[in-house]
Amino acid sequence: MNNITKNIIGGIIIAFVLFLMWYFSTLVIYTLIAAVLSIVGRPIVRFFDKIRFRNLKLPHFLSVMFALIVIVGSVFLLAAIFVPLIINQAKVIADIDVNAISADMRLRLKGVQDVLHQYGILRYYENLDTVLISKAKEIVSLSTFSDILGSIVNIASNLFIGMFSVIFISFFFLKEEHLFSNIILIMTPEKSQDKISVILRDTRLLLSRYFSGVCFQLFVMMTLEVTGLSIFGVPNALLIGTFGGMMNIIPYLGPLIGATAGILLGVSSIVSMGNYQDIIPIALIIIGVFSFANLIDNFVIQPFVFSNRVKAHPLEIFFVVLMAGSMAGVPGMILAIPLYTVLRVIAREFFDKFSVIHTLTKNL
Repeated sequence: MNNITKNIIGGIIIAFVLFLMWYFSTLVIYTLIAAVLSIVGRPIVRFFDKIRFRNLKLPHFLSVMFALIVIVGSVFLLAAIFVPLIINQAKVIADIDVNAISADMRLRLKGVQDVLHQYGILRYYENLDTVLISKAKEIVSLSTFSDILGSIVNIASNLFIGMFSVIFISFFFLKEEHLFSNIILIMTPEKSQDKISVILRDTRLLLSRYFSGVCFQLFVMMTLEVTGLSIFGVPNALLIGTFGGMMNIIPYLGPLIGATAGILLGVSSIVSMGNYQDIIPIALIIIGVFSFANLIDNFVIQPFVFSNRVKAHPLEIFFVVLMAGSMAGVPGMILAIPLYTVLRVIAREFFDKFSVIHTLTKNL
């Protein structure tokens, strides 16, 4: 068989594999999520493996089971804490007395309304408070929450199937440490298996460091924001701070999303209590706390997590995240750094002769 024939057959096989990955994309996503969970859960499994009671030790499969229980239990614990808070906040927003807000706003916005009438921004027969209240009613209407609830119910069954699939696959990835690597190697030509083995080993190490760093970042940011908001007496500090901290999983854009949502939640709580004079102070407090927390994140945590742990320059990470965001939006921004890390390791093994690749991967 000549080289041309081999290349054609190889191209057909690659195209067929890519087609299968696209056709069964859901299964591929479940497998990748399970692989990430196995990276995160590996230290937990090793912790349970080290437990000794006299001369007895836990069987490995029990260590895996306990690790999964810790991971899944953490998710359900967070849900048990925050779902009631979210439901309560939704009720608070839905019960806002828009007529009382209208009366208060009419007095406060009279001067602004005159200016808007003068410059034709607002029609002469329109009242600014009426326009704003109509928009507020659209936002806080119960129908909006009903639509959201309906969407949640529609995806609940798929979510359950997805969770079960991910947990099931994760169990075997945790139980057999090299199972995922072996699956990849089975589909790898024999001449490239040594390089692929190195890629899998280094990728697992770098991603393990990255994901542990991200978990540390989210924990610190949630702690800083919840503590700061609680000190200043902001309503729903736990919900606002936790959501704001979790949004930091989205590089650069996440803090802005978290702060915006935090201001809306904080102001809605103040409005529901009728303390309209506290709207601006509460908004400023939330902005101040989030700004302080993100200064610490930008100058202390992120260089440690995004640069040192994946061994890439901060400016390099910045451009990668922006490009991924322009191509795939928020999901692209979230996945940019781990995917870039994998691509750098692959490029180092196969294309290191190119000076650009050598420069980008010399620290790996």
